[in-house]
Amino acid sequence: MKLSSIAWTLLITFCINMQGVSDAYSQTLKSTSASFNESTNYPTFSEKDYIYYFCGNANHQDGTLKASSSGQSVTFKWDKYTQPSGVFTFYLNETGISSTLNNLSDGCYRVSFTDNGINYVLRAWIINSWITATTTITNSNCQSFNLLGTVTGSSYAYADLSTNQVISIDPNYKYVWQTGGTLVSNALNPLVLGPPPINTIYQLQVTDRAGCLVNSPVTYQSIVPKAKFSWKTNQPAVAQYSLPEAPLPVQFINESINGDVEKFEWFLFKEKSSLANQPKGAKIDSIMEEIYLKDPSYTYEHTGSYMVKLVAAKQSPGFTCRDTMYLKDYIVIDSSLVKVAPAFTPNGDGVNDILIIRTRSLQSLDFQIFNRWGRIVHHFRKSGYVPADSEFATWDGKINNVLASPGVYFYVADGQGRDGKRRRKKGFIELIW
Repeated sequence: MKLSSIAWTLLITFCINMQGVSDAYSQTLKSTSASFNESTNYPTFSEKDYIYYFCGNANHQDGTLKASSSGQSVTFKWDKYTQPSGVFTFYLNETGISSTLNNLSDGCYRVSFTDNGINYVLRAWIINSWITATTTITNSNCQSFNLLGTVTGSSYAYADLSTNQVISIDPNYKYVWQTGGTLVSNALNPLVLGPPPINTIYQLQVTDRAGCLVNSPVTYQSIVPKAKFSWKTNQPAVAQYSLPEAPLPVQFINESINGDVEKFEWFLFKEKSSLANQPKGAKIDSIMEEIYLKDPSYTYEHTGSYMVKLVAAKQSPGFTCRDTMYLKDYIVIDSSLVKVAPAFTPNGDGVNDILIIRTRSLQSLDFQIFNRWGRIVHHFRKSGYVPADSEFATWDGKINNVLASPGVYFYVADGQGRDGKRRRKKGFIELIW
């Protein structure tokens, strides 16, 4: 069967409208600057057209369309669909091998032209997309706060060209709250638990189905502190021992964030074993000392293991937020010790010239050295003993500033430890020239 020229023209027009672009010919209607495109889904109208989205600010008109012929100069007749009448009305005419429209508002545009004796009718929808977002913070307290976002955007809709029925398109908003590159939530209005102790910028990013994007930042004004501290001592380290001894002077270093200077509370706990040895069911007072300074110092007089707690506070109108930190490890102070060297050589060569008595964590020390006839040749006694006193307890091998005779001497060292233990040592030492 041979088709008439009119039937052939109608068939070509229908095929082109189905795609908006002709594959058999170069006649096209398209936009190369659109942010996104998708096809219509008319409920009644049997054909399909493209919807072109253009991202921008509110009330912008950045839509563009370009109609092209096969290369022949033709007259492009443009019409725009009007609502609520539901008809196409004349927009403009333009002659050439192509025709481009810029700064188009929302709506459906139709272009008609005759190329090589064939009539073409092409359509496309324009949607100028935009999003605005505002952000606020509410219900800020010690435990949490709410991030609130408000989002508005362009109306995503087109109409069935047969019935003029309006078809709404879901903008498909997606939300991303983040701070410092870290994801916080994908909800529009999330609850944030554990507020940060510093002022922090939170940013809401909103995207829609067209890929349009907007960012809205908001600053959280912190009302919570973060307790943190460390400690140090000026007691010289002794290579043979891994632990410090008593008495131990400690300087606490306050590294807290956002705490009120006058509201720091330090809790120094009693020695660990003394708390464990309390009678079962007894009410235990575990605090040895409370201090209300920013960077306190304290001297531990006795051996053992000690825990420390710091409470930082931040006062706001109507309430006060607090944070607590415990030491990760106990402050451990070495047990008591008395140890006397077996021999020394006070010959002035700078090696082993002094009889050394090593002590650790003593409260008092009585150290005596006797010659073979029982006469005291050296005596050191000290109550309130501190580590530096071990230097004064040594014997240089002299009696009344005269070097003693070489030989064997007898010593007695009687110490009271700061752990409550008596440390008594006796034995022989040899003085060698």
